[in-house]
Amino acid sequence: MIHLLTLGGPWFVGALALGALIGFLTFTRARDATFGGGWIIALGVLALSVGAAISYVEILQGRDAALFDIGYLATLAYAAGLPLGGFIKSLGGEGENRPTPAPIIVAPAPVIEPEPVIIPPQPVAEAERPIAAPETRTVAETRRPPNAAPAPARAKTPRGAKPETLGAPRNGAPDDLSRIKGVGPKSLEKLNALGVFHYDQIAEWDLENARWIGAAIGAPGRVERDKWIQQARALAGAGGEGK
Repeated sequence: MIHLLTLGGPWFVGALALGALIGFLTFTRARDATFGGGWIIALGVLALSVGAAISYVEILQGRDAALFDIGYLATLAYAAGLPLGGFIKSLGGEGENRPTPAPIIVAPAPVIEPEPVIIPPQPVAEAERPIAAPETRTVAETRRPPNAAPAPARAKTPRGAKPETLGAPRNGAPDDLSRIKGVGPKSLEKLNALGVFHYDQIAEWDLENARWIGAAIGAPGRVERDKWIQQARALAGAGGEGK
């Protein structure tokens, strides 16, 4: 035995150091670590048992027996080095728990509803507004027989009451109605077409007349809003009416 230790001493030390290195590198201090190589341990124990039996019964003789015994003892030294390396590594501190990765929660993207686009009403240019002519009906039309054919569709009658109008300006000289705030060139043309030429005509209007004129020139509410009647009375009182 002493002869074997003398011959294989360097091999035994090297096998022990190699086993310790492998054990140090493969040993883990994680508390939740598991080992799944039980079959390797069982196979190693079986191999060592077979080797021990061969050496014990002295099946091999001479040089072969010496080499086998040296290899067997070196294997034992390697097997002893594995737990030794793990033990050395365990002296470095207590086992650490492996951090559990936080679950990744993918939230659905929020649904963004488009905001409604509000388009403000565009003012209608005065030149584009149609002139609504007042509707007139005859007595015959109002007393149509039941079996008579329906009358053709007519434009709606402007609201209010039609004021008194003229066929032409007095003395051929109309007043400058554009001096009334809110009476533009188009409105002036429409007023003249309806028979309104002088300040005193506008000054005599009432609310119903104002509504009728506003509907007729295609600008409902303008007469009341811009106070045409009050302006016309001021201009007529100041001597601005036509003659």
